[in-house]
Amino acid sequence: MISDLASNRIHFVGIATVCLVLAVLAGLLLAFGDPLSISLTGSSLKFAIATVACTLPPAIVTALLLFRTNILGSGILQTCLVVWLFIPIYVHIAGWRNLFGPQGWLEIANPLEPSANLVDGWTGVIWLHSLAAFPWAVLLTGIAFGRGPASLEEDARLEASPLAVLLRVTLWRSWDAILVAAAWIVIAVFGEMSVASVCNVRTYAEVVFTGIPLGQSTSETGLTIAPGAIVIIGLVLLAAWLAESMRPREPETETRRPAPLPLGNQRWLWSLLVWLLFLAALGPPIVGLVYKVGITIDQVDGNFVRGWSLVKAIDLTLSSVVVYRPELTWTLAIGATVSLVTTIIALLLSDWATRGRVGAWLVTLFCALLFALPGPIVGLAIAWGTNRPWLAGLAPLVDRSIFAPVLAILTITLPIVTFYYWHAFASQRQLHEMAAIDGSSWWRTWTRIVLPGNLSTIAAGALMAFVLACNDVAASVLVLPAGIDTISRRIFGLLHFGGEDNVAGILLMNLLAVAVLATLLRVLAGRARRSDFSDSLP
Repeated sequence: MISDLASNRIHFVGIATVCLVLAVLAGLLLAFGDPLSISLTGSSLKFAIATVACTLPPAIVTALLLFRTNILGSGILQTCLVVWLFIPIYVHIAGWRNLFGPQGWLEIANPLEPSANLVDGWTGVIWLHSLAAFPWAVLLTGIAFGRGPASLEEDARLEASPLAVLLRVTLWRSWDAILVAAAWIVIAVFGEMSVASVCNVRTYAEVVFTGIPLGQSTSETGLTIAPGAIVIIGLVLLAAWLAESMRPREPETETRRPAPLPLGNQRWLWSLLVWLLFLAALGPPIVGLVYKVGITIDQVDGNFVRGWSLVKAIDLTLSSVVVYRPELTWTLAIGATVSLVTTIIALLLSDWATRGRVGAWLVTLFCALLFALPGPIVGLAIAWGTNRPWLAGLAPLVDRSIFAPVLAILTITLPIVTFYYWHAFASQRQLHEMAAIDGSSWWRTWTRIVLPGNLSTIAAGALMAFVLACNDVAASVLVLPAGIDTISRRIFGLLHFGGEDNVAGILLMNLLAVAVLATLLRVLAGRARRSDFSDSLP
């Protein structure tokens, strides 16, 4: 009990310190920032807070039920959750807009703004960001909910119902994980520009993205360096606290993992609610894409009649692979390269992080820095850095190869995969110590014992990097050389023009590929249940 109080006190001090520094940075931004930077930062923060408010409550309830109770079909739901994790953001955008957006099947006007559509403007930004953030919030909180000591819950069950135990014990002991999920959502919303761009909403990342392709500098877009630096510092600080909270730590005492709590007569009700939530979130975009890809328009008696053809839907979906073959080829090349580089670097970083406090701190800060940088800022920085006169000899590498997009996407894949490996290998520290006592060198232990014994974990991390790389738009869109185009960038460009039936076809193929790869990822992660983190991953 004393250790719990001390731990809570440390958490409160850390959170208070972060909040204080963020408040100071906000004051500096208001004092020295230009009006446009202040407005765009405030807009991004508003959307981030609204996304947190819309996402966290249902995510917490879902995580409690999915990870801590015996709801029906939990295995299928967990597989769907992993698939949902890796669905590209543009699939959500296209699916919902094809169904409810402009010229959609069931076009609905925004009741708060009659001139706009329901999935356009600020309502579309909040809704689409919430859909993308929901599975990550469920996973981050669910991992924490599954780590509580079993003894506390067993004692509480003697005096309270399972639902009361979830709220008073499980949820209360994991309050810091909820803040971690909130910080994750805030950083993700700040760095994502594709939703804001399609929904015609101005945010900081969106202005950087739209200005640079037009040949504008930061000064020409109205943005200045100092306010941007303050925003980046604030994001890095928040990401540093996030990474520090997520990095693995050795438990003070051995704790037995809690068993799922039985819901009794309410099991069917809660199971139905979770299933309906998944269907309500994933069903409409799929229906929207299927409707769009099979739509037909025939002229009957001088009138145009809209219909739907299953034959056309199947034919257009399958033929989309041929139509977009060049983009798919470049996407696979970039994804495979990113996966290979990410796996090698992440393995080395995670091993270094498990060896001592200095390595752990440096790896934490490095991952926080990469994760905090908004995608357009990453692309802008790479474009600026590779165009220096003293790097003229590297021009062919930058302008005629996939070097720049690979480098940009690494800022997304490296933090996530590094932390996955770090958690997976953290429990094997004693293995290194025992091997060292027997006279085995670090390299021999790593190559003969650690790597061969964790092939499923390594493969899962590599597959994770591959899917994330193939889905990227924000980081790589500004640095793709002429003649090199990815399927993500092509779809993102076409979505601005309404997303026709051929786009819906390739999106359905994309969704099918993501479902297969995400299911394979869950199988690999299931085989790698040798650590707390991998055991908590669905």
